[in-house]
Amino acid sequence: MKNFVQPGRTISFAPAAAVSAGGVTKIGSRIGVAVSNVAANTPGTFAVEEVFRLPKLATDAIAAGDSVRWDHLQGLVTLATTGAGNVALASAGYAFSAAAAGDGFVDVKINA
Repeated sequence: MKNFVQPGRTISFAPAAAVSAGGVTKIGSRIGVAVSNVAANTPGTFAVEEVFRLPKLATDAIAAGDSVRWDHLQGLVTLATTGAGNVALASAGYAFSAAAAGDGFVDVKINA
């Protein structure tokens, strides 16, 4: 195909703050997971597909298939739609498995 660009599993993005490998950053209204350490304001590679184990809000009980969002101020996955100051949260995707209240992590199919 003449118009093919790339498979689309990763994106090059320059975050405002440094992101460690495996860390999450907001990219527009979605999220990306750093493939390696990325310095602030420097382009790095972020995964935008697949399933990742991400930290979650401990009080949320999340069922498999629930839509989840990324609260970039807390650095957590949540069921909430808005964060501090009534700011809309980035869509993170959906829970790939259930996570009980008290669990610190949830598996998320990102950007799905």
